[in-house]
Amino acid sequence: MLYEDEKGPIAAKTYGGTSWSSVQSKVEKAQKTKGILNVFGVYDHTNDKMFIHCYKKRNGDQFLDFIRRVDRKYDSTIKQIFLVLDNISIHKSNKVKQSIIKYYPRIKLVFLPTRSPELNLIEVRWMWLQRQAINNSTFKNGCDIGKAVSDWTNNYNNNKKHGNKAIRDILHKEIITMFT
Repeated sequence: MLYEDEKGPIAAKTYGGTSWSSVQSKVEKAQKTKGILNVFGVYDHTNDKMFIHCYKKRNGDQFLDFIRRVDRKYDSTIKQIFLVLDNISIHKSNKVKQSIIKYYPRIKLVFLPTRSPELNLIEVRWMWLQRQAINNSTFKNGCDIGKAVSDWTNNYNNNKKHGNKAIRDILHKEIITMFT
């Protein structure tokens, strides 16, 4: 079971915050942005891993490209992949639904109830990403944003000291019960 969501747009500018630095960044009110990035991600509960990819836009074509990348990431011996999603319009368009049925038959879309982001386990990871990689940072362009997000994801995937497995397992079981 994979939990999918999008974060962004993240603009190339200075972000203030108090999460990990004692030195505060000054945030100007009218900053010029020199790049914007949207981060598509899935959280694999079974392996406690994140998989992300950055895009300049957030639309159905980018979502389908991300689905293609997710599908390629998993071995063909896995017969079904359940993808838990929110109800954003790019997830529910006819083009997306038909393309997934036609090209990615092993991926099954599971839509969360409206206004229930707390059921999507990736949301906590987005909060950690915001606190640990974006707050107190200055991004000059989209490449800087992409590098910060990628570095954070690599650190997350290689560091097993985060999260509480017991809590993750309880939430996972509750969500499975809801949809069965």
